[in-house]
Amino acid sequence: MAKEIPVSDGLQLTKFLVDASTIGQWNLEGLPSDDLSIQNGIMVTRSSRYPLMIDPQNQAYSWIKSREPILEEQNTVFTLNNPNLRDALKWPLQEGFPVLIESIENEVDPMLDPILEKQIIVKGRSKLIKLADQEFDYDDKFRLYMTSRLANPHFSPELAAKATIIDFTVTQGGLEQQLLGRLISKEQKHLEDQIQALQVEVTMNTKILSDYEDDLLERLANVQGSLLDDPDIIDVLATIKTASKEVNEKLIEADEKTKEINEKRENFRPVAARGAVLYFCVVEMTAVNWMYNTSLQQFLDLFDYGIDFSPKAQLPKERVNNIIIWMNRRVYRYINRGLFERDKITFKLLMATKILIKAGSLTSADVGLLLKAGGGIDDRNNPFASWMQQKNWLNLKALSKHKFGQDHSMFFKELPDRINRNEQVWKKWVDEAEPENVPVPDYEEKISSDQTVGHFIHLCLIRSIREDRTLLACQQFISATLGDEYGTPVTDQIADLYEETRPNRPVLYLLSKGADPTSSIDEYAKKKKQFPTGKVSMGEEMEIPAMQLIDQGMTNGKWVVLSNCHLSLEFMGEMEEILFPKEREVHPDFRLWITCEPHEEFPLGLLQLAIKNATDPPKGIQAGMSRTFQTVVNQDFLEKVEPYDKWRSVVFSLCFMHAVLMERRKFGPLGFCIPYAFNNADLEASLTFIEKHMTTSLNLNIPISWKAIQYMVSDVQYGGKITDGLDREMFGCYT
Repeated sequence: MAKEIPVSDGLQLTKFLVDASTIGQWNLEGLPSDDLSIQNGIMVTRSSRYPLMIDPQNQAYSWIKSREPILEEQNTVFTLNNPNLRDALKWPLQEGFPVLIESIENEVDPMLDPILEKQIIVKGRSKLIKLADQEFDYDDKFRLYMTSRLANPHFSPELAAKATIIDFTVTQGGLEQQLLGRLISKEQKHLEDQIQALQVEVTMNTKILSDYEDDLLERLANVQGSLLDDPDIIDVLATIKTASKEVNEKLIEADEKTKEINEKRENFRPVAARGAVLYFCVVEMTAVNWMYNTSLQQFLDLFDYGIDFSPKAQLPKERVNNIIIWMNRRVYRYINRGLFERDKITFKLLMATKILIKAGSLTSADVGLLLKAGGGIDDRNNPFASWMQQKNWLNLKALSKHKFGQDHSMFFKELPDRINRNEQVWKKWVDEAEPENVPVPDYEEKISSDQTVGHFIHLCLIRSIREDRTLLACQQFISATLGDEYGTPVTDQIADLYEETRPNRPVLYLLSKGADPTSSIDEYAKKKKQFPTGKVSMGEEMEIPAMQLIDQGMTNGKWVVLSNCHLSLEFMGEMEEILFPKEREVHPDFRLWITCEPHEEFPLGLLQLAIKNATDPPKGIQAGMSRTFQTVVNQDFLEKVEPYDKWRSVVFSLCFMHAVLMERRKFGPLGFCIPYAFNNADLEASLTFIEKHMTTSLNLNIPISWKAIQYMVSDVQYGGKITDGLDREMFGCYT
C-alpha cells in the first residue's frame, strides 16, 4: 500500500482459488468446512502431482471415497501389501479410473515411481506407462490417491518430490464442528436435517448463479458487432437478471434460516467442545507409548455412548451437563484401562489441565510452569540456602514471577519476601511430612477463595518447593477438578471387556513383567461355554497354526487366544484383513484375545481396532486388593471349600500378603534387596494348593496342616523366587 500497488481488502486465498459452490459440494461429500480442510481440498484437486495424504483420522479416506464413488464400484481401493498390485493397476490405468492406495507407512513401493513421476511414453496415438518391465495403456483421466494413517510419518525427500504431501490431521475446531453435527443429529434430528437441506439448497443455487455468470460472459465474449443490435443478448440479459434476483432472494432467505438454526445448535456446543478436548488428550498419550494409539472411530463410539446413555432432561442446559459428565466418565474408563499404571496419572492430569485451558481458567504458560518450574532461571543468590535447596529456590523465583490465568495475576509476587519475614513458619511447613494437607502460611485463605484455579496454584506451589510430593498433590488437583471418582483406582473386569468385543474387534492385553491373563480368559470362557479356548503362543513359524485356529473359530464360533504376539509382528500386520474377510461370514460368537508386550513397531491398524487392557498391578494396597477380588477371587471362589470361615480367612490373608509384596516391589532396594518377579500366577498357584489341601483334609477327616500351607507359600510358591537371606527372613515374617 505504501507503494500504491492495488490490492483487494480482506483477500482470502481459498476464495480466490475455488468458488463457493465447489466448497459447498466438498462439504456435502464429507470434507470438513474449516479453512485447513478447504486448503487441503484445493491441493488434492489442483495439484499437478498425485496427493499423498497424512490421514490419522481417516477423514481424507472418507472424503475421497464419497467424492469418487467409482472406487467402490470398480473395487480400486488397494494396499501396498497386495501381492497383485501391479496387475490390479492395469485396468484403472487403461480405463482412466481413480485408484486409492491406503495405509501407506513411511515408504512407497518403487514400482509406483513411473506413475508418480508420470513417465508416460507416447507411441502414435496411444499413451503407455511402464510398470516393472511391463507396459500398460494409459488414460489421462487416471487419478491416484494415497493415504497414510501415521500421524507423523517419516517420508523421504525423494518421495516428497514425487508426490504432494498433504496433512489431513483433524484440527480441534474442525472436530468440534463435526461432533456438534453428530450430537444434533441424535438430540434434535430435525435441526440437523434442516441445516443439511439448506446446505444442499445453497450449494445448488450458488452453482446456478455461477452458471448464469459464465453463460453471460461467454455470450458477451462471442458477440459480433454492437450489443444493442443483438436481440438474443438483450433477451439473455433480461432472463439472467430475473433468475439471478430469484436465486439471490433464496440465498438471503437460506442465510437467515441458517443463522436461526445455528443459534439453537449453539446450546449444545459445550458438549462438542468437551469432546474435542478429550479426543486430543487421547491423541497426545500416543507420545507417551506407541501402544496407546486410539482411532477417531473408537472415540466416536465413546462420544455416542455419552449421548445415548446419559439421563434425559427437559432443559437443554441440564441435558448438556448430563452428557458431559457421562462422556467424561466413559472416555476416562475406556482409555484408563489400556494404560500402564505409571501413565494413568499423566492422562488424568492432561484431562484436567486441558479442560481448564478450554474453559479459559488456565493458559498454556500455566501448565508450562507446572512442568518446567525454574528450569530456565539462573539465580545463585539463595537467601534460604541453609534449609532450601538451590533447585527449589529457582522454582520459587519462577513461581513469584509467573502471571496466572487470563487476567495475568501475579499470585505469588510477594512469596520470597513473605518467606523472609516468616521464615520459621515456612520452614516448618516445607519440612512437614504431608505439606499438601497442611494449610499454606500466608496464602491459605487466598488459595481457598479462588474456586477456579486455586487447586492448580496450590499444586504449583507444592511442585516448586516439595517436588517429592507432586504426584500426591496432582491426585488432589485431579479430584478437585474432575471429581472424586477420578482420584480412586478402578478395575474393569473381563466381563466388561467382553461386552464391548465383536467378532472383528479383538481384545489386546498389554503385558507387564510376569503377567499372564490366560487363566482369567479361560475362567470366563467356562461361564460362556467356550472352554477350552484355542491357544497359540506366537513365535517363529507359528503363523500357520494360528491362522488355522482363527479360521476354525470364525466358522464354529470358538474363542482363540494368541499369546506373545510381539514375536510375530508381520502376522499382526495382516490381522486387520483377516478379521474383515470379504467373501465369507464370520460366526457371531467368535472372539479373538491377543496378548503382547509393548513394541514400537506394533501395527497401527490393529491398535486402532482392538480394545486395549494393561495388565500391570495397580498402585496401593487397597487398589491391589480390589483388583484381586475382581479378577482372581469371586463369590463362587469364596464358597468352594468348607469350613467357609477358615477358607475365607486364608484367602483374604493370602491376597493381602500378595498386595503387600507387589507394593513393596515399587520401593526398589527399600522393598527387597533383590528385585523379584512376583505376579498373579504365584497367588493363583498358592490358592490352588490351599484349596486342594483343605478339600483333601475334609474328605479324609484329618486336621489341616497349617505348617504345610505355610511352607508351600513361604518356601515354594513365593519363596522359591527369593534368593537373598534378608529377603527370605523378612518374607517369613509375613507368612
